[in-house]
Amino acid sequence: MVQRFLVFSLLILSGLFVQAQVKIHSHNDYTHQKPFYDAVQNKAFSIEADVFVVGNSLIVAHSKKEIKTGNTLDALYLKRIKTLSHSNEYYAFQLMVDVKGDWDSTYHLLNKGLKKYQQYFNKQGKNSIVVISGNRPADSSFHKYPNLYFDGLPNHIYSQADLAKVAMISDNFATYSKWKGVGEISTMDKAKLLNLIQNAHKIGKPFRFWGAPDTKACWKLLHELGADIINSDEVTEATNYFKTN
Repeated sequence: MVQRFLVFSLLILSGLFVQAQVKIHSHNDYTHQKPFYDAVQNKAFSIEADVFVVGNSLIVAHSKKEIKTGNTLDALYLKRIKTLSHSNEYYAFQLMVDVKGDWDSTYHLLNKGLKKYQQYFNKQGKNSIVVISGNRPADSSFHKYPNLYFDGLPNHIYSQADLAKVAMISDNFATYSKWKGVGEISTMDKAKLLNLIQNAHKIGKPFRFWGAPDTKACWKLLHELGADIINSDEVTEATNYFKTN
């Protein structure tokens, strides 16, 4: 009984971390009806593009079988960010580049491609930033990449220099719960999720779950637990949900 009481107490206290404004991560953004534009119209905090090295280009696709010539990171995102920066619709967000191939070859092309757009990416909070996820370099080397930030992992001990380059902490929801977003989630699973979120907050970083059920019930749960960023393929629906709830 005491243990159960403590768990519920933690869940209540988690409300201290609930953000006044929910931040939406546009997951698999390139699969949307209007890639980039759907996210921007909804003022998404974070926009995701998975990339593969194909020849001398970075191609945006979820898997190798979905690779299409012309769907380059440059065409689908970087050029559009440049255009957006000259409009009244511009706002600071993060472009998450999820590296599907090896880091070294991807970074070579990414660094080369970003050079002509560098003026549109700047310090966190002041301009849009590029955040690397997926196959990243060693976390002890994050500080060596002045123009990039990184998606951090829980339970990692980062040096202060490397922690400064971590934009957020992310983890797979399914590792901690098999809940499908319908009905009630178990108290034990809630406690596991809460612990991850609170640990991220202790080191001053926002938290995001990927692989979570993309349902209103799950959006509500994660927000109540204090998750700072809600991962969703349904950006418009998630945005509208939090506007009215």
